[in-house]
Amino acid sequence: MLISLGSAYTRRPEFYRQCLAVFGDLPGWHVVLQIGRHTDASELGKIPANVKVHSWVPQRATLAQADAFVTHAGIGGCGEGLLAGVPMIAVPQGAEQFMNADRLTELGIARRIDTQDATAETLRTALLALVADPEVTRRSARLRSQARAEGGALRAADLVESMLGADPS
Repeated sequence: MLISLGSAYTRRPEFYRQCLAVFGDLPGWHVVLQIGRHTDASELGKIPANVKVHSWVPQRATLAQADAFVTHAGIGGCGEGLLAGVPMIAVPQGAEQFMNADRLTELGIARRIDTQDATAETLRTALLALVADPEVTRRSARLRSQARAEGGALRAADLVESMLGADPS
């Protein structure tokens, strides 16, 4: 599992402690916790053996090996979570993230938990419900397939250039 609140909203030591309380030592789970540059690992207390804490991780590569993603629901994280086909727990922090979290929930691949409600109990309940639901797995796989078929950044650049009347070659 990857837990990441992106790069801007990382001064959340209490949130990270809740994640350690619920996901630390959870049987069968290896957890990567990205805390960013605004939180020091020493603020988190004891780190369980199944958790690796980093200030930064290569998110797409990490998600390619993940079975779940706790995200702030920024547009980059949402897209990368969709491309990886992993169920998400969306904990929006600001801006468009609240709408993104709602949309992921509407798609049936995420649970939204607002920061003030992100307790060990609510996080655990959301994770266990998501990974046990075969419909979430099916939807995540379908959306992953659709997203990958779209062609990514190269296709997007070609579409923009074609709309501008430029020759994409």
